[in-house]
Formats: sequence, structure tokens, C-alpha cells
Amino acid sequence: MRDSQTAAGAWLALWNGFDPARDAEYNDWHAREHVPERLTVPGMLRASRYQAVDDAVYPYFTLYEMASIDVLASPQYQTLLQQPTDWTRRMRASFGALLRIPCQVTVSAAGVRGTALMSLQIRGGDAAALRAGMRGLAAAAGVVGVHSGREETAVAPLPWHGGATMCAAQSSTHLLLVEAQALDDLHALARALPAQIAALQPVLRLHRLLTL
Repeated sequence: MRDSQTAAGAWLALWNGFDPARDAEYNDWHAREHVPERLTVPGMLRASRYQAVDDAVYPYFTLYEMASIDVLASPQYQTLLQQPTDWTRRMRASFGALLRIPCQVTVSAAGVRGTALMSLQIRGGDAAALRAGMRGLAAAAGVVGVHSGREETAVAPLPWHGGATMCAAQSSTHLLLVEAQALDDLHALARALPAQIAALQPVLRLHRLLTL
């Protein structure tokens, strides 16, 4: 997440499903073409690919770290959306459910990079309670980074994916990301969330890092 090299001011968080019959090709395309292509856009600083733990709807999660939310409106990014490669055009037809949350980064603090990630989608919530809850998350065993973002609703939706399957009803006003040394650390944390976070009834997902 945020460090002296990336200093991300915004995120693009993407959860997606994909046709299981094309899973191997999806990972090949995503790692070798799609993500590297996105990283050619000025202001796209880093991308992290994750595989979900026990989530048949959203088996994959990708986090793009950006200099600012304006990157998503840039001509370079819009060109990639509207002029896809032949391979990308073929792959789009096999996407399943898709949840896309652009965020302004509000807090980002980490030491080393975690190999496992917990995402928490939260609707509303008192700012003081969120800060207290984040302190509790940061103090949990194995946690190496805690980050928060506020959803930016003004960003235009994807032009190629139907709005009905974007799962807009699940969109959040806050997104918390918790990095840990191991998945077991996050399983333990999920069973004992700080009271301030648990009271907000977050949508919680666990992920393992695929590639940096």
C-alpha cells in the first residue's frame, strides 16, 4: 500500500468472477497483458492480484494504487477501456459478477508487505469509531498494515459491463484493507473483530496474494 515509492492517493478495487472453464487463460491474460497494460497509464503506480478464500461469486480481487482518482478519467485509461485488444475483447465475454469501487485513500500505514489481505466494506459509520476500530485491527497478531479509503461515487462505470451485475447495492462508503503475514492471522482476526468494526456489520472477504 502507501509507502515512500508509491504514495498512492487513490485506489481502484475490483472483485470479479470468471468462467471456471477459462480460469487458466484468465490468469495468463490478467497477469501477462491486462495488469501490465493498466500500469502503462500515467499515475497508475502499482497493482496487486489476489485470489479469494471461499468466495465463489468473487474468486479474484485486484487492487490498483493510483496517484489520484483523476487517473480513471485520463485519456490514456479511457482509451484502454474503449479500444481493447483482441484478447481482452474475447476475455470480457467470460466475466461473471463484478464489483468495482474507486476510492480516495484516507489512511495508509504499513511496514512490510503482507501475503494475505482482508477487505471490509462498510456503509457509513462514525469517523471516530472507524479510527478506533482501525487501531484495534492494527494491533492484532500478524497484521502488518491497515488502510482505509472512501468510495468515490462520481467515477463513471465501466462501458462494457452491464450495470445490473455490478452489484451496486453492495457498494460501500468505506473500504478497509488489512494486510497480514499469513492467512491464519486473518482467519483469527475475522473471528474476533474489534467491537467498533463488528458493530458496522462489514462485508468481509479474505484473499491470498498472487503476484505483486
